[in-house]
Amino acid sequence: MRRFRAWLTSLLSLNGSPRGIAAGFAVGLGLSLVPIPFAGMFVALALVPVLRVNPVATYLGTAVVNPFTGPFIYFFELWLGMRLFGHTAPAWAELQALDGLGWWRLFSELLGPFLVGGGLLFPCAAALSYAVVYAAVQRWRASVRGGAGPSEPEGAAERIADGALSAGVNGRPSDDGDDVAR
Repeated sequence: MRRFRAWLTSLLSLNGSPRGIAAGFAVGLGLSLVPIPFAGMFVALALVPVLRVNPVATYLGTAVVNPFTGPFIYFFELWLGMRLFGHTAPAWAELQALDGLGWWRLFSELLGPFLVGGGLLFPCAAALSYAVVYAAVQRWRASVRGGAGPSEPEGAAERIADGALSAGVNGRPSDDGDDVAR
């Protein structure tokens, strides 16, 4: 939990606008759902100057999909696509009996459902992460402005990690206009 708290604190205390931070994280997370190792990260980071989003937030977004979480996320993408296509998973005995050509046929058959599942998960994950990160950055900044000083406000990371997010300062989202970290 300490590592997560440190990661969350580094995300919330980045320089830049809440929009730039949230959009950078959403782009990084969304593109990291591409199941080609490192491809999503490179594409996301290449889009930073074009989209004018925070580069560090983009990188932190790509870090969500990693060797530990990736298999579960990619399995969910495949499962979602298979459900939409009406496919069922092959039995273990069928998989054990496959030769090289059989594996290629299975891969070809599942590629469409996998891409559709990923295509549906991408915008959902990006939109949800944008909203959560935007609100979290707003809350973080409000707690810092509330007199806690420039260092980490007492208990702020714990409250945000526990899901106590607000809409923003004085109930209104704000944007300081500086979308790219300098």
